[in-house]
Amino acid sequence: MSNLTPLFNECVEIVTKELGSSIKIVHSKQDIPPYFIQDTFIKECSQLYLNLVNLASFISQIKPYYLQVNDEFSKTRTNSSHLSLEEKNRIDEEFKIKIQQVFEKLKFLQSYQRKQTEATEPKQKKGFISSLFGIGDMSPEQLYFVTIATHRTSVLKFLHETATTVSKSFESIQRKRYNREKQLSLLNFQNIDDDLNEDGDPFQNTYQIDLIEDESTTSGQDFFQLSQEQLQELKEENQELLDRKTNQLKQVEKLHHSMVDIINLQSEISTHLQTQSEQINLLIENQDQVDQDLRSGNQTLRKATHRNKRGSNFIVTICVVLGFTILILDYIVW
Repeated sequence: MSNLTPLFNECVEIVTKELGSSIKIVHSKQDIPPYFIQDTFIKECSQLYLNLVNLASFISQIKPYYLQVNDEFSKTRTNSSHLSLEEKNRIDEEFKIKIQQVFEKLKFLQSYQRKQTEATEPKQKKGFISSLFGIGDMSPEQLYFVTIATHRTSVLKFLHETATTVSKSFESIQRKRYNREKQLSLLNFQNIDDDLNEDGDPFQNTYQIDLIEDESTTSGQDFFQLSQEQLQELKEENQELLDRKTNQLKQVEKLHHSMVDIINLQSEISTHLQTQSEQINLLIENQDQVDQDLRSGNQTLRKATHRNKRGSNFIVTICVVLGFTILILDYIVW
């Protein structure tokens, strides 16, 4: 047989030259199965992950400026990188809103995936023997749905863990900032006693004015030449002022102890809240797995009930047929 390849190549060149761009390649739709899921789930998950990455980078950028203490020295600085107390509070509110939106979106995606999994549960049609003994292979459609459900569940779990990590990182620097501010306020409050001691007697100027007036009125008489009644009055006034100052110092000390107790209670409450938040996050993570286990368990129970029902009906039918057969044979024999 002669080689027809050159002739075939010439025919192809002629057809290509004459038809040119009018040749269109028709893609067969049989390559795409009819049960193929086409939705925007992966696209929305990618966008959600991008938002989490942006939040994490934002936290790393503002962390050194966010943890700066707002003291008197920082108020006098004109550096643009410095964050005021109002700006920090605004950052807290905006981050809380953003992370809440992320969790709401994640909850919506979880609900969507749960409904889709329930709608695409495999409904196997088995024969009597396979249903009786649990024998049967999954079709490509069922394998596809199971694989998609497993993949999307893993994606949602990863997004939830990422969102939890980002939220915890911001909560840690927020807690550190609050602790620093509390320590600074406590240190400023403890300096009140030192300021009072350094100031000395706050009524010293009043004493000096009284002495100057007494000296001007007595025309150079000595302070010790006062009468006994005036000395007694001065002693009483001095004792009264000392009592007032002592009471004020006692009140300040009580207030100091109260503030220390309040700070300790706040730290304990924050610790308990952190523990509860971790437990809540753990419960949320286990919720999807529990739901999936419940669905698979219910499906297995339904299949087992159906198999047992079919098996019992088959056994009852065989018993009835055998009974009638025995009766007929007994009637024929006798």
